[in-house]
Amino acid sequence: MSGMGWSDLTIAPDEAALQSFRNAWAWRLGATATPVLFSVWGDVFLDRDGPIFWLNTGTGELLEVASDLEDFRARLAGDQVDEWFLPDLVGRLHLAGLRPATGQCFTYVTYPVFAEGKYEVANTYVTAAREHFSLSGELHQQLAPLPDGTEVRLDLAP
Repeated sequence: MSGMGWSDLTIAPDEAALQSFRNAWAWRLGATATPVLFSVWGDVFLDRDGPIFWLNTGTGELLEVASDLEDFRARLAGDQVDEWFLPDLVGRLHLAGLRPATGQCFTYVTYPVFAEGKYEVANTYVTAAREHFSLSGELHQQLAPLPDGTEVRLDLAP
């Protein structure tokens, strides 16, 4: 996490963004997931009645990352931070002039769930967290029933 502080790597969504998250991801998370930490990427770490899960909103993956909150806190001091929060890329984004303001997070031009979606400056922009949660949840809900490798065409409506 060289040079990066937690304020650079996390966000504190407002109530509208939290509601957007709950609505957009209810299909995947159900009612037993309590958010414990939000990354600047719009990813969410969730307490699911004990174990802590990482919802990667870029790929739609939901992975168990710690046995409980205490274990999760310990892991935040380890190497997983690089994978979970991408501090090197955040630093490059800051150098490029991209810094989320309050209520915002980074999101993707092309989501990493697609082969073309790369974790790089050119594929990243800043948006309102509520919009990121809504779009990512809807996208992954539509992709969920499709087998890996399925070709898709996206039509974006205003």
